[in-house]
Amino acid sequence: MFGPTNVALHAMGIEMLAGDATGGLRLADQVDTSRLPSRERQFTFGLEVARCYHLRGDDAAVLVHLLSLEDLAPADLSRSPAARTLVQDLQQRVRPTLRRKVEDLADRLHSPEDEAAGET
Repeated sequence: MFGPTNVALHAMGIEMLAGDATGGLRLADQVDTSRLPSRERQFTFGLEVARCYHLRGDDAAVLVHLLSLEDLAPADLSRSPAARTLVQDLQQRVRPTLRRKVEDLADRLHSPEDEAAGET
């Protein structure tokens, strides 16, 4: 639980929450994701890396990490409020060259439960 990989993951998350995207990404580069104990931890790590790139305004990197998370755990991605917020932000500001990929991802994240609840 408190091994070096988990400690590095938490340190990266703290940097991200503090708004230091560069520091968070520097720490993320030191984490060997193959040593993370579970898919949930891998997902959390990937989402925090995407959030760091979002803080830097690097939309292409955000999209790459969201697509990787979709490959890792599509159901977790669609249920994650933070991931949905990232996708919504990308929809509003992404460059035209990436717009289709972002829209496709947003469509895949749109679930039947959203329609039943009246969300769009």
